[in-house]
Amino acid sequence: MKSSENVIERTRQEITNINQGDCVYLKNQEKLFQVLGVDNAYEKCWVREWPLNSDGSPVFEISIQQVSPNH
Repeated sequence: MKSSENVIERTRQEITNINQGDCVYLKNQEKLFQVLGVDNAYEKCWVREWPLNSDGSPVFEISIQQVSPNH
């Protein structure tokens, strides 16, 4: 069984690995999103669907825990 300390540390590492401009997936989504901004203090980020739609892609805020890096 994993200790909670290891789980917390892994979550912190994932948070620091997400940067503005990165392409990521949202948990439970198959679409790709682009990170427009990151607020590590509040563990939030702003994303939009990627590639951009011809009429624009709406930007929305989401918890960093709901974001998976594009590996």
